[in-house]
Amino acid sequence: MSNDVVVGLDGGGTRTRVAVADLDGHILGVAKRGGASTEFNDPKMARQNLREGVRTALADAEQSLGDVAALTAGVGSLNISDDYTSTEQALDIDGLACEPHVVTDEEIAHIGAFRTNPGIVAICGTGSLVFGITADGKQISNYDFIQYARAGAHNLGERALHAILGSETPVEWTLGDQLLDHWDCDSVPDLRMAVCDEDRFTNVPSGNPLDSVAPLITAAAEDGDLTAQTMCNDAIAEVVTGVRLVGGFLNNPVTVASAGSVLRSEYMSAEFRRQITDIEDYRVVEPAMSPVAGAVFDAIDRVTDTNDAVVEWLTDHAIGQA
Repeated sequence: MSNDVVVGLDGGGTRTRVAVADLDGHILGVAKRGGASTEFNDPKMARQNLREGVRTALADAEQSLGDVAALTAGVGSLNISDDYTSTEQALDIDGLACEPHVVTDEEIAHIGAFRTNPGIVAICGTGSLVFGITADGKQISNYDFIQYARAGAHNLGERALHAILGSETPVEWTLGDQLLDHWDCDSVPDLRMAVCDEDRFTNVPSGNPLDSVAPLITAAAEDGDLTAQTMCNDAIAEVVTGVRLVGGFLNNPVTVASAGSVLRSEYMSAEFRRQITDIEDYRVVEPAMSPVAGAVFDAIDRVTDTNDAVVEWLTDHAIGQA
């Protein structure tokens, strides 16, 4: 039978996740590829990751392009690059039975968190963004207020780098030794020379030396490293500022969810909840499902009615869980 499955895609700065599901929400096939955001990846490679992700997920589901009734793709940085047309062209794969529906990755993260309800989703992965939708459908982000929360992966790397080079860290610091080793530097002077005289330290493309140390920093914070905790706490404080800016447009109580590998890490998630809970009329909730499941949910909703059972089936698979 043709036109009996949908495809949902979450294309971030570092990874692209794709899921194929039937119209009831059963996940039939999945795929993971490199980043799809052209802000953090070579445009040609980003578009290749989109196409290969769709084809691989369909093959995993034992379905064809002609079986796809709807495809929703949430792709990072479209709000900055305005790259909708080229993204749509990349997903207009020969044989695809539907027209791709392309939105930003924050939109599918919001659907994943709240379905069609108002609320704010704070996203910290490769980069960061605070995105809200009001009861009447108005979309607002912290970017609208000229605010960027330095809490993405490369931002944590920058915080650690500056702390080390600015002599703001303990003399005996285990995390510092780990970072030097990760950056292939024997000492702080060696690191200083590498930053100034070499082209190794940049925040693009994804997977750069600054991005890649974020898991080390958040793990150290979870293990009780006070310096790492200060870096993470300061990053979360900037996210919370963004939440308060966006939250001024929403009705109380303001519901907030988190997304992205950095903000969903154990320490960052707990600190985010703690700082938000300190604000009157704000509450943190767990997302209903993952961003890629949000994309699948949107694709199903474009074909037929959706309900709680669809969410239950989507989150029955690991890729659908927040």
